[in-house]
Order: sequence, then structure tokens, then C-alpha cells
Amino acid sequence: MLSLILVIIGFVCLRRLFVKTATNRERATTEISSAEENSIHKNKKASFFIAAYVAVYALLIIRLWAGQSGRALISPWETVPSDFFWFYGLASLLLILILGHKKIATTISPGFKILFLAGHYLISLAVAVIVYKIGYGYDPFIHQATMELIAKQGVVLPKTPYYLGEYGLIITLHKITGLSIYWLNKILVPGLTALFLPLALYRFLKNAAEQIKEKVSAVPFLTVLFLLCLTFAPFVATTPQNLSYLFLILTVLAGFSGASPAKISLLALATAAIHPLTGLPALGWTAWLIFEKHHHHLRPLADKIIKLVIFLFTALSLPIALLLSGGNLSADGGATVFREALKNIFAHPGTAGQENFILNFIYLLKDNYNLLLIVIIIIATLWYFYQRRSYRQTHDGQLLKTDKALGQGIIFINFALLIAYFLSSQIRFNDLIHYEQNGYADRILIIIVIFFLPFIALALQMIIIKIRQEKMAIQAIWLIFGLGLLSAGLYLSYPRFDKYFNSHGYSTSINDRQAVKLVEQMSSVPYIALANQQVSAAALNIFGFDRYYHTPAELTYFYPVPTGGTLYEYYLKMVYEKPDKKFALAAMDFVGVDEAYLIVNKYWHQSGRIINEAKLTADEWRTIDGEIYIFKYSR
Repeated sequence: MLSLILVIIGFVCLRRLFVKTATNRERATTEISSAEENSIHKNKKASFFIAAYVAVYALLIIRLWAGQSGRALISPWETVPSDFFWFYGLASLLLILILGHKKIATTISPGFKILFLAGHYLISLAVAVIVYKIGYGYDPFIHQATMELIAKQGVVLPKTPYYLGEYGLIITLHKITGLSIYWLNKILVPGLTALFLPLALYRFLKNAAEQIKEKVSAVPFLTVLFLLCLTFAPFVATTPQNLSYLFLILTVLAGFSGASPAKISLLALATAAIHPLTGLPALGWTAWLIFEKHHHHLRPLADKIIKLVIFLFTALSLPIALLLSGGNLSADGGATVFREALKNIFAHPGTAGQENFILNFIYLLKDNYNLLLIVIIIIATLWYFYQRRSYRQTHDGQLLKTDKALGQGIIFINFALLIAYFLSSQIRFNDLIHYEQNGYADRILIIIVIFFLPFIALALQMIIIKIRQEKMAIQAIWLIFGLGLLSAGLYLSYPRFDKYFNSHGYSTSINDRQAVKLVEQMSSVPYIALANQQVSAAALNIFGFDRYYHTPAELTYFYPVPTGGTLYEYYLKMVYEKPDKKFALAAMDFVGVDEAYLIVNKYWHQSGRIINEAKLTADEWRTIDGEIYIFKYSR
């Protein structure tokens, strides 16, 4: 209940910070006046471009619906028609004209522009929501099953403090609106990101432009649009982690907007209620802001002690939280883990192939993304402090001092987070498979990038200001390049399966659900199923967490959830070694049942060999459209 209250209060703060305006001056720039509404109707050129954008936007939705599929997909781009990207580029071009062309933009109110930006963000973020008929990813199925259990029973055991902010929010919306948890779980993060992020970024950029006395009414809007070039994978699916990223961005921007410490604190607490891995840095940032506001009243020694406490809290709270959550210090040498952590940051730069110019351009960006991002962050950070120094003579001294302190706070927090990352990289979890071990530590890198987002956004805004001062021919070249980056950002934000890259992970399909139902029909006694992640997700989608077995070590779900559990180890033995009945019997003995089912998807590596061998060892087998094979083993 407390977590839900914090999240709701957080939304109230967001509304007051980023939706409601505080002064008449802001009302004049963010609300739609009747005169501006009339001007839209009077200006035929503006009306034409708005109508054209709406028409192309409708085509984008139609093309996504045309690509909707219930089969197992590696990438949504397998089924979405290729002309979708041409329509997306055209829509982006029309939106740039609506936002930035003098004869068009001046007749359209800021409120309408924000609405168009929100719509563009939404279509960019909703590809997976529309295309994947059953669902996208694996974690959303876990969280959906948990929320449905809470909605049904009122509680889930064992109780944990994690994720309660999102769970409480979705369940409350489910009770109030009648919308299914399934749909709310699909649309929450993409929808809230499209609703809040463009407006929050715009207000931050607009205030920054006013501080340096730049007349750039169109540039903040364009900057918000082109920030999509950075890619936006964390916001295309709903998980507590992804929702917490959104709240963290809004908390960081609220710090730069001059919001009161109370409002920022509530946002940070709401972030922590959604996911502690993101919430703890948010609390560290809030503590820095409060300290910075009052530190001039402190003695030098107290100043240093408090600063040290904030630093240690930010650097150590995350690894300590991971250890308390069941993590263990790695048995590998610290130097080995340290080298692996460095590899994650400084990925090897590379070049793509030569077969396709467009894909070559996209993967030139992708293969060098980490390096490019590091360079962008360094340049943006240096520029931020240089710019504040350059305007020392023309600005209010207190304002300049505040901006500099905020920048120092970002550096301070991120340095602590970098230490937290290296420490967390040495923690391992028994219930995670080996290739997922660095997942929690890698999220800290995303958090670091989020804290640097204000610097990146301000640097991009200045670049756009400079470009708009160039000749039309130069602007046209940059426009084409920018449209290419927007389309590349969209493409790279989702899993891919092309000549250059294979994301490998398949989506849960209709056939997976049918396989789970068929196994249930075939069984006459309690059983277990040995299957991959996506079939297990289908089982969660159908049965929820209703079927557990008591084993000596732990409660064991009847499908391999989690992937680091014992049942998944038996599944890997069956598919990577040999589908031998002795492995099935061992799995039955572990759980204490008399039936086991091996489910093999045709797309699995060496599925042909596995299927042929399993036919010889199983007591019975079935197939679903030749795509999934089910093998029954009995005592």
C-alpha cells in the first residue's frame, strides 16, 4: 500500500512539474489559446502538413497491424512490411516541418506540438505492443502472472519489497478501469513514456535556452524529437525496471527544473518503490540536491562528512542490495571480473559488411554505439561546463552557480555509480543462467547514461541551433542525415534478424500456448515439463503461479522458471547432451512426480537431432503443425 501511495504521489508531482504550469508566462507558452486554435484553421499550409502527418501516422499503424503475428519471432521486423520505415521517415520529416518551419511552426501552439511529439514517441515505442500478438519478451509474463495472483488472492508469497510500485499501480488501474492486467502490462511503460517524457524534456530544454538568452522557440521541440536517435529499447516493454528508468529520468530533470526538494524526494521514493536498483541512485541524487541547497550553512568538516556519506551510499547501496537479494561474491578472480566489466563498457568497435548500404550504415552505428556514446557524453559534459563559464558575464551569478552545482552533482553521482558497477559486476546469482549473470550490473550503466541525459540533450540542442544558422543546402544535408538516424534508432531499439545480426531470442507464440494446453490434456497425474523460456512463459500466461512442488531445496514450478533453476538444467541436458529417459526420470525424482514432458521447438539448435532421438526414448510423442514436438516420459 505504501508503495502504491508513493507512486500515485509521484504522478501528482509529475503533473504539477511537467503538465501544470506555475506562472502566467508558462501558461502563455504551453496552453492552447483560442487565437492559436483559430490560426491553425486559417493557415492552409499548417493545416495541410498536419493532415498529411495524421494520414501518414495512420498508415504507420496500418502497416504495424499488417505485421501482427502470433508465431515465434526473433524480430518484429520479420513481419512488418519494409515500407514502414519509409513511412516513418516521411512522418518524421513532416513532424520536423510542423515543429521547425517558420511559416508553419509559428501558427501551431506549443500544446499541439507536444501532442504531436507524444504521438511520434508512442508509435516508435509501440511496435512490440502491436506486432507481438501473445507478448514480447520473457519478464513481462513473470510480472503479469504475479500481478494476476495478487489481484486474485490479495497477496503473493514470499513477500518482497521489490516491484510493488508497478504492481500496485497496474492492479489499481485494473480495478478502476476494468482493463485487463494483460493489456495494462503491455501498454503502461510505452504509454507513460510517450505521455510524460517529451513534455518533461521540452520544459527542461526550453528553460535552458531561456537561461542563455537564445531565441530558439522551435529548437527544444526538434531536440526532443532527435533524442530518439539514441535508441529507446528500455521503454518498449513494461517491466518494473523499465518503468523505474522513466521515473529516474523525470527525477533527474526535476532536479534541473528547480522543483522543491519535497517533490523531488517523492519522485525518488516512487522510483524506489518501483525498483530499488534505480530508486537508490535516485535517492542519492535527491540527497545531493538537498545537501547542495543547504551546504553553505554547514561547517567545512560537516560539509565533507555529508558529501562522503552521500557518495558512499550511492556507491555501496546497490552492491549491498544485490547481496541481500541472494547474490554471492564471485569465486572468479576480481581482476577477471574487472576485465569483463571493462569489456561491457568499451565494446570492441567494428564495421558492418558491404552487402547493403542502409544496413551497413545502421550497423556502423550499432557496432560503435558504446564508443560513440562515451565520446558524446564526454563532449557534452565538457561543453556543459564550458558554456556556463562562457556566459558568466551575461547571467545572474546565482543562476550560474546553481547550474554548475547541478552539473557537479551529476559527475559526483555517476562517479559513485561507476564504482557501484564494478563492485556489482563481481556478484553472481545462483538462480540465473550464466549469460544473464551480468544483467543487474549492466543496468547500472543504463542508469549512468540516464544521469548524463541532461548534458546530452543540451549539447544536441546547441548542435541544432548551429545547424539552423547554416545555409539551406547545409541544413538539407543535416536533415537527411537526421532522418536516417531516427530510422536507425527505431530499427536498433528492437530485436533484429538480418544479414548482419541475429538477436536469437524468440517470442512466445500461439503454438507455445497450444503445446502447454496439449500437455495438460495428455497428463493424467501430476507432471513436470522441460521446455525453453518462451514455452515456460506461455505456461505462466495460462496457469499463473498455481502449480508448485515441494522439493528439498526449494519450491519448484512445474515448468523451468527461473532459468537458473534445477528443472532448466535437466532441460539443457536433454537438448544439449541427449534426450535420454534417465534425465527425465532424474527430473521426476527431483520433484516427486511420475510424468515428465520434453517440449522441443523446431527453431531450437539441432532440433532435428533432438527430435529424432527423443522419438526413440519417449513413451509417446505429439506435434503441433510440425513446429513444436512434445515427448511424454512415464515411470
